[in-house]
Parts: sequence; C-alpha cells; structure tokens
Amino acid sequence: MGTMESVYQDEPVIAEEQLTPEDQLRLQWRQQPGFIPFIRQKNVIDQNAAAISYAGRAGLIGWLTPFMFALQGLVLISGFASLLNWQLTRHTGRIQEQIAAFEENAQSELRRQEIFIAATQAEITRISNSQHAVFNLRMSARPLSREEALRELNSSLAESQRSEEQYKQSATEQESKLKARQSALAIANSGTPLVFSLALMLAGVLVGRGVPRDFARSRQVRRSKDLYLYFATAEGLWPNLVLILFLHIALSRSAYGLSETFARVGPLFWIVFFAGFYFLLLRYFVAVARAMYQALEIRPASNDWSPENRMLLRVHNSFFLVFAGFEAGFLALCYGFYLAQWHLG
Repeated sequence: MGTMESVYQDEPVIAEEQLTPEDQLRLQWRQQPGFIPFIRQKNVIDQNAAAISYAGRAGLIGWLTPFMFALQGLVLISGFASLLNWQLTRHTGRIQEQIAAFEENAQSELRRQEIFIAATQAEITRISNSQHAVFNLRMSARPLSREEALRELNSSLAESQRSEEQYKQSATEQESKLKARQSALAIANSGTPLVFSLALMLAGVLVGRGVPRDFARSRQVRRSKDLYLYFATAEGLWPNLVLILFLHIALSRSAYGLSETFARVGPLFWIVFFAGFYFLLLRYFVAVARAMYQALEIRPASNDWSPENRMLLRVHNSFFLVFAGFEAGFLALCYGFYLAQWHLG
C-alpha cells in the first residue's frame, strides 16, 4: 500500500514582529495576567512603549483613557496619602504644644483673677455686715468710712470683672488664631504633595501644546498629550510615591517630631535633601522623555541628560510651570481659610 499523503497542513505561525502595532497591543493585552486594568495597562506600556500611540485604534476592552489612567496612578494615590498625613498631623506638632501651653497659662491667670474677685466680694460682704464705722483697706493710705470703703471695693470689683472679661476675650482670640494657623498649615503641608502629583498629570496640557511645535514632522505628534499621560503614570508610579513621601516628611516634620533633628543637621541637610529630590525627579523626567521619543518615532537626543534634549526640557518646564501656578493658588486658598477660620472662629 502506498503512503497516503497527509491532508493536514501545519497552522501558519505569525511572528510577533510581523504583526501591526495594533495587533501587538491586542496580543499583549490578552496575555496580561490579573484582573486589575490599571496594572495590566501599566505592564503593556512598559513592554511596548513604541506602540502605545496606536492604543486608541486597537479597541482594547477595559483599556483606561489617558486621563483616567493618570488619575488612578498619580492623583488618587497621592490624595489618599495626603488625607492620611492630614489625619495624623492636624493636632500634633509645635503649634499644638503652643496651644496646650497657652491654655494652661490662660487657666492659671483666670484662676488668679477669680480668687481676687472672690476675695473682694467677701470683703464687701464683711464690711456691709460689720458694726465698725471706719475701715482700713490696702488700696487706701487712710482709714475710710463704710460708704467710702464700699465704694472703693465696688469700683475695684467692677474693674477686676471688666479685666477678666477682656482677658477671656483676648485669650479666646489668641487661641482661635493659633488653632486656625494649625489647621491651615496642616492642610497646606498635607495638600502640597497632592498638588505636586496633580501638576504631574496636568502638565500634559502644556506638553500637548509644546511638543507639536518642537517636533512638527512627527506623524504621531498630535497624540503627545495622551502619550505623556501614559508614560508619566507608568514611569512615575513608584517615583511619585517616593517623592510625595519625602515631601510629607519634610513639610510635616514638626508633627512627626523631626524638627529638632533637621535643625541640628543644619543647612547642609537641606542642600542634600533638595539635590536628591531634584535628581530623582529629573531621572523620572528623563525616562518619560525617552519613552516619548519611542512612541512618537523621533530620533532621541544624543545624551538623555543634555540641555539639548528638547523633549526633556519640554516635560521639565511644563511641570514646573503648572506646579508653580497651582501651588501659589493653593497656598492663597489656605491663607484665606486661615483668615476666615480665625475671624469666624
């Protein structure tokens, strides 16, 4: 019997390199483990930065829009950290110690005034019920008649009560001022890291406007805003957490009992601190710029850290412009809240 020729043919295997960018994204999206869209999307962006500009046309089910991806990866995490920091620090720190000391001193002074008022009232009662006609008072160098003594004591009592009321009013105002300052500072110190993360996301607006002017020949340049949001979030998930942690510790150091430690180290500590902070932030921007070059199909700069790296400068300057503007507005709101709470409290 002759050998029968097989009617089955091997199924053609298409190499991943031969797939279109959209097909590559679909394949990678299906292969991602887990059920959390954000984590799956971050993994895809990390694995195939060059094809992310085609994500809008790939029709990926569950794929987050650039805004929602950045909101979840940068702002929501930072917002939770800021809320936790505010809860932990709003009634602690140096101002809280000043409030406690002020309340203790105010109570001591009020007790002293109440003792004096009570003694004056007792003296008035004694003289009113006394059979004597002449009385010697500490406030007078000569003996006084009953009417004169009572007049002097009643005048002293009225003055003491008026002084007590004025002191209570002044103490209440000073305590309200301290508490308003403590509340506003807690919001400012806890909210600034949130503004920092928010600026990372909103810098995409300026990046989306500036990159088309810097790289007009790129075919994908119209998607620069979306690409920035993708890469700023994917590359910045952990750097952003580290940076906002540094900001919380530095700004709320008094509440965590670190003010004296920082003060003992001196200015050198702050120089090293801010230099390290800026280096980590710049390193993060370099990674974002490198991914942007890949996705926009633009030849990258010869040196990632060079001032001639236009993408890095665009990302860097856009962030600081947005952060400076939002932080100034946020601090102004905090100051307005301080004044309102002080005068209304």
